[in-house]
Amino acid sequence: MAFALGLSWACSSGPDPETSGIPGFEPTVKAFNVGANDRYFVIDSNEVVVVSRDRTLLGGMFLLLDDAQLPYRRYFQALPPKTTVGLLLQPQDSLAIDSVVKASRAPVVVYERVNVPRDNQGNPLPIARFIVSSVRSKVARAWILGTDTAAGPKPLPDWVVAGATQLVTGFPTTGMRNSQLASQLADLIPIDSLTRMPIPESAVPSGATADGAMGGTQSGRVDSRGRPINAPPPRRLPPETVAALQAGSLVDFMWAREGRGIVKQLVYRSRRGEPLSEVIARAVSLPRTVAGLDSAWRASLTPPPKPAKK
Repeated sequence: MAFALGLSWACSSGPDPETSGIPGFEPTVKAFNVGANDRYFVIDSNEVVVVSRDRTLLGGMFLLLDDAQLPYRRYFQALPPKTTVGLLLQPQDSLAIDSVVKASRAPVVVYERVNVPRDNQGNPLPIARFIVSSVRSKVARAWILGTDTAAGPKPLPDWVVAGATQLVTGFPTTGMRNSQLASQLADLIPIDSLTRMPIPESAVPSGATADGAMGGTQSGRVDSRGRPINAPPPRRLPPETVAALQAGSLVDFMWAREGRGIVKQLVYRSRRGEPLSEVIARAVSLPRTVAGLDSAWRASLTPPPKPAKK
């Protein structure tokens, strides 16, 4: 009710609601004034709210977050919590849109400072691809950290957060990630150690699948071992990034083998303090021991070549 009243008052002092400008995209963009000179825009649905002084940023960011809900639903069989994103272009923006953010009553709130890239003539360049990586990764991480907080008091292990975040964002792709890991087999960490080590948020790759590059690799055609064709070799990545990629590859491998529910079980049981060994002990298609899982996962990184056609 507070949000409706506040938004009604704000919009009454500005122009009529505008369309998003994207064909087939139903939510409208509403404008509200703060003070005499500042005008802000908000696009709102039941699940995602995006606010900014730059109207052109809203539609693309809304759709990107709306798309991110689909993989979350696939892995957790539920909608993610309502999310509000504030895109900040000037120092006063966070304070100016604070009332709208609070009125949205979204349990997940992400502020992102945006530096609009410009060409040589000073004209703004298309912005969506420049902010998708950081915003979507932050939102996905917040969704996973907030999943079923009542399930238990234990914080989620870093490897679970890093792995599940990559699945929700869709970056990097399975082929890109495994190609990089296959190029650094000697640097891989035993799963027993991986489950206990810290992985900083900054080490988790973020981006859009269409960006097409990570660590020097390129998306596109691959050979029988999943290695890119006509692409430069992957550059060597630092240990913390290898650990983050390994976490993503391992969770992806578990999903591909076990299917529906394994990621949700991994997150919920880890929050209750159960080790990985207890999670896979109940699995149907996964090895029942951590050592067996480690061996099967490593083998998947370098599959045997296909037999030559006769």
